[in-house]
Amino acid sequence: MDLAPDAPFTYESFIEAPSNSGALVTLKAWPNWPAPALLLLGPAGCGKTHLGEAWLAQSHGVFLDDAHSRSEDDLFGFINRALRGEVPGVLLASRVAPSDWGVSLPDLLSRLSAMPVLQISEADDESLRPITRALFEQRGRVVTEGVIDTMLKFAPRDVPSLRALIAEIDAIASADKIDIGPRLVSRFLQDTPDLFD
Repeated sequence: MDLAPDAPFTYESFIEAPSNSGALVTLKAWPNWPAPALLLLGPAGCGKTHLGEAWLAQSHGVFLDDAHSRSEDDLFGFINRALRGEVPGVLLASRVAPSDWGVSLPDLLSRLSAMPVLQISEADDESLRPITRALFEQRGRVVTEGVIDTMLKFAPRDVPSLRALIAEIDAIASADKIDIGPRLVSRFLQDTPDLFD
């Protein structure tokens, strides 16, 4: 049983990396945003929900996650309310670019096209290294560079999968009362190649 608490969705618990630092800096700069409504765009598992919830707690604005699946009337209404100053701000988050949302309302399409975009890119090794280390530290584990190297070489490269994998490795190490080293990580990944298929 995994009894480790989930990290709260705050700026302090968000793991900053080169792939997300631009978006993080802009969101934290609220209310000095470049526009009253922004779009946070990035792949699944990159931290959009975490950042959105952290911003929401700070601003008490409107955060619409998976904005591509929202009704056009809702999107149009909230964006207009932000433009009129009726809400402190609107943050839309999506893994899909607005051009692929199939928007039929011309005025909504115009507003989405003009909206500043905060891009979170796919995490590369430079970003995944501090993220992986921080995920271990959230579970009270300090690991060597060898462990990080092994994870980056063989593990899935999205944060939700890394988090789940690290939880499994931590559970094994705790049950066996051993430290987490490259050999344990390598053995676990070889024994469970289809864990995240």
